[in-house]
Amino acid sequence: MDLGLKDKVALVTAASRGLGRATVEALAAEGAQVVAVARDAARLAELENRYPGRCAALAGDLRDPDLPRRAVEFTIDRFGAIDILVSNTAGPASVMPFDASVSDFAAAFETTCYPAVRLIQAAAAPMCAQGFGRILIVSSTSVKAPKPFLCLSAASRSALWAWAKSAAPQLMEAGVTINALFAGPHETDRARELRISNVVLGSPEDFGTFAASLCGTHTRFITGTGYILDGGELRGI
Repeated sequence: MDLGLKDKVALVTAASRGLGRATVEALAAEGAQVVAVARDAARLAELENRYPGRCAALAGDLRDPDLPRRAVEFTIDRFGAIDILVSNTAGPASVMPFDASVSDFAAAFETTCYPAVRLIQAAAAPMCAQGFGRILIVSSTSVKAPKPFLCLSAASRSALWAWAKSAAPQLMEAGVTINALFAGPHETDRARELRISNVVLGSPEDFGTFAASLCGTHTRFITGTGYILDGGELRGI
């Protein structure tokens, strides 16, 4: 199937490893031009070298309030447009609910929620102006079924998704879709950091391929939707 991604321009954040990197590689494999944003300049350079002329790197920390705007401007300057945004942000610290302080919640929102809002707001204007856009939020199953030790993730990511869901109708009027991917445990540094074991772990490559499939021309009527990618971990209907 032709996904309609050839020569589309994508911006992917937290792109140097894990789910973000796998998404960059899946988009590039389909012929898209990609700007990869992350803190690890060395790993970003590897991506640039792997996809010469089709992948450009921008090193920076999304907690810098100005980086989302600069990333969108960099993408347009480099490739002439921005058609796709994959907003991937770092997960908050692991802490139990009654051990979480107000400052812990503030840090979680500064790390996970606010950078994504800034990215989406910055990318939405040029997407709406051109009448096409695909926005994906890389999120967590903690939004659907909060785990006590991931209470900060559940709070900050749920707030982000509520805001994005609210924005979906207005974006749809301009030909822009916004969806979320609620990821369960995958073979990533995050899973190792959380010491997740005794469950089947997902493949980042499979995640990236599915993410890319939502970014093409044929998904124009899919918006405001969250997809659970967790290998059946959640038991609710």
